[in-house]
Amino acid sequence: MNYLLAAILLLAPHLPRTTAQLYARIIKTEAARKKVDPLLVVSFIHVETVRGWNTRVKSVTNDYGLCQVHVAARGSETFLGREEQLFIPKVNIREWVRLADMWRAYHQKEGDDSHPWWAHLKWGYKVKDTNHAMKVKRLYESLKRKFRPKPVAWNTLQHTRAD
Repeated sequence: MNYLLAAILLLAPHLPRTTAQLYARIIKTEAARKKVDPLLVVSFIHVETVRGWNTRVKSVTNDYGLCQVHVAARGSETFLGREEQLFIPKVNIREWVRLADMWRAYHQKEGDDSHPWWAHLKWGYKVKDTNHAMKVKRLYESLKRKFRPKPVAWNTLQHTRAD
């Protein structure tokens, strides 16, 4: 979890450390439940919450909380009339991860592993614009490079012999 906390603090240095730790714990737990990369969740939150990781953000298009979950989106209608619950970080992140898993499963079933499935969470059923998806992807790739460097192959390690 240390790399998640470091990534959050890198992107949102204004957050109190306790808040960043809470977000890191929630992201780690919820992402593990659906096998979604936690750094993708961090990337999506950062691109979505242009106002700085604010849990109380509501957009003019009915997007709520950290992940800007759209209540009218397919699969999120269960929050109609209960939108205030999406301001709770754990509920918001859990719902985003659930929706991400749904879209990922759909595209894997269709055999399209290259599709930016997380873009559906911004645009609904059809991906109207790839700009948002590309912002998330660029940030995600950058965070992976920074916090998960490629492992050194065993055969390239320099061994020293004690003579």
